[in-house]
Amino acid sequence: MRLALIGLATAIAALTAGVQSGSAQHVSRYCTEGGGDNSSGLPDCSYNTWEQCRASASGLARYCTENPDYIARATESRSQEPRRKVRRQNN
Repeated sequence: MRLALIGLATAIAALTAGVQSGSAQHVSRYCTEGGGDNSSGLPDCSYNTWEQCRASASGLARYCTENPDYIARATESRSQEPRRKVRRQNN
């Protein structure tokens, strides 16, 4: 019984070790995509500036794009902002 509990605790610890909290997940603005035969082909969305992205993609047969998740989050945050009231002056 003790061995089964130790095994269960080890399995739970191993499964939760790689999980990030919601606040720890960072979505950057630019991604590199594509790649040659030695690349996984998965996008790498860890670049805050276009220059960082281009420098990383250079020579690797990769190209830069804007991160669609970043664009979606920016649109969501803008739509949730309260509207400002515009005061008109009567002359």
